Amino acid sequence: MTMVRRNVADKHVSANSERSDNNVAEISLALENVPAQILSAMVIDLNALARNYHSVEEELPAATALGAVLKANAYGFGATQVGKRLYREGCRTFFAITIDECCELRQVLPSDAKIFLLAGVPPGCDAIIHEHQLIPVLNSMPQVRRWSDYCQKIGVKLEAAIQIDTGINRNGVPHWQAEKYRDEIVGGVAVSFIISHLACADTPCHPMNDLQLQRFKNVMKIFGPGVKGSFSATNGLFLGNDYVFDLVRPGKSLYGFSIREDRIGNLEPVMNAFARIVQVSRINAGDNIGYGATFTAPLDMKTITVGIGYADGFMRKFDGFGHGFIGGKKIAAVGRISMDYMVFDASEVDDVFLQEGNWVALTRTPDYTMEKWALALGTLPHEVTCRFGARMARVYLGE
Repeated sequence: MTMVRRNVADKHVSANSERSDNNVAEISLALENVPAQILSAMVIDLNALARNYHSVEEELPAATALGAVLKANAYGFGATQVGKRLYREGCRTFFAITIDECCELRQVLPSDAKIFLLAGVPPGCDAIIHEHQLIPVLNSMPQVRRWSDYCQKIGVKLEAAIQIDTGINRNGVPHWQAEKYRDEIVGGVAVSFIISHLACADTPCHPMNDLQLQRFKNVMKIFGPGVKGSFSATNGLFLGNDYVFDLVRPGKSLYGFSIREDRIGNLEPVMNAFARIVQVSRINAGDNIGYGATFTAPLDMKTITVGIGYADGFMRKFDGFGHGFIGGKKIAAVGRISMDYMVFDASEVDDVFLQEGNWVALTRTPDYTMEKWALALGTLPHEVTCRFGARMARVYLGE
């Protein structure tokens, strides 16, 4: 069954253009308040995050709950700020990978927020999981038994979700063992959800999608009608209501990423990246730029060096790709990216804008977003944002 998007894409195209115009002054003001020693920054629009959350919510059946995946510091966007805003928007179910990630969320979220620990119960960690009121996603029978033993020890049958591997072969109890272990699982822990994960949801016609769906349905029958299911993350939502079940757990869609090229524009970009000018140079035709002398100036050029590099997440494999924006001009990156710097051809930019300390936009919503940038490179936008390091300031709009 095809899910109807209720003209969300058309609505967002016009709305994004208006918001882009309205946000320019707000972004500029936010960047003015960044301390001068900070050389790169992400400007994160929490209002756009909230709108993406509700756009996903609009597509769900009324009985389906909407969670949020905040692993990897909310895909690089800042887990505590993202978590607090989504809680304000009505989200009560959150997912992270590690105990430290989950404990960070527990410190800022009210007690009625359910925080699922995707890595399950590592050996020796049962007490800290219980202390911080986390709900482990049990990924193997040794984890099930570890949590069950702890429940027996304290005399309380604690909650857990059970990960079932339906074909991704990464983690989870194998689907074909569900019937064998069903009684042991439900006898030892209070099962919140049966969870699985699609391997090929970004390829709608891939036969693995239907195969995994049928396997998950069979597992749900084994566990019975009293147990809820969670099968879909972001791209699973686009496969239709058959894939939705009781709880969906999007990650990248909240941050404005869909990955599927036919879905770009349906979600609102949440972040733009910036770096400061640290040097303005004039070079002669024939001069080389950067390590390896991979770029040779065809003409006399003005260049700017900006304070961002692979230590900040702009990986070296991006050499010679991408653009910046300053003074109303789109400028090309030239030469290799180094640990701390990138160089741009600023020959067409008026000198009044080329001052040390000025900001260069590395993305520009809505036409040159991180998603479009990354897909043109053949990578994932959240692979880039997850790598954005601590030197890169996170500046929030809409806190």
